[in-house]
Amino acid sequence: MGKNILFVEDNEFIQNSVLQLLCQEGYQVKPCSCLENAREAFLQQVPDLVILDVLLPDGSGFDFCCEIRESSKVPVLFLTCCDEDEDTIRGLECGGDDYVAKPFRAGVLLSRIMALLRRAQIGQDVNLRVGVFQFDPVKGSCRAEGQALTFTPVEYRIFYELARNANTLVLREDLLHAVWEMGGEYLDDNILSVHISRLRAKLGKHSAKLVTVRGEGYLLQCGDG
Repeated sequence: MGKNILFVEDNEFIQNSVLQLLCQEGYQVKPCSCLENAREAFLQQVPDLVILDVLLPDGSGFDFCCEIRESSKVPVLFLTCCDEDEDTIRGLECGGDDYVAKPFRAGVLLSRIMALLRRAQIGQDVNLRVGVFQFDPVKGSCRAEGQALTFTPVEYRIFYELARNANTLVLREDLLHAVWEMGGEYLDDNILSVHISRLRAKLGKHSAKLVTVRGEGYLLQCGDG
């Protein structure tokens, strides 16, 4: 059976077009036209992926994403006509994993969906301890000094990759290839930067420093713990 996708979109034409596309690819899709129905559907069955519009008749997709993040790490893909930089940044800041602007190419949408689903189900290689941080790749969890840290799936993959290479510069291109399928081919330049910024804020009180090396990549400076 195909992966379950919750698709929240109030434009009937777009909803029908994307629904047909996804069903042809073998996905099991639950379409919803408003947040009320989307919340009910999510509670009945947590999907493998949420595709979410921003402007909905009874509220904001950003708010629903925040609600999802309170209890779930399910990948969230924003699919919306709100394509200004601040909208993209807000979508990622509220816990979204990716952002596709309308109008979009079917191939691009399918690639982004497959990438999110694949990355969500594939764990990293081994358990890892770096400084005060302990990673459990099977559970997708990380603890520091006995405290469980909360990351979105993308934040976790970025942090894990940087931790695997602690105190060593990770080139931006290498990080994109490690974290996203297609090597980040379709990603807006802001997306990785926003995730890094959110990750840096979450690491602020722990003994680690996430350094941006302008024009090259990122460096996680981490003590022995």
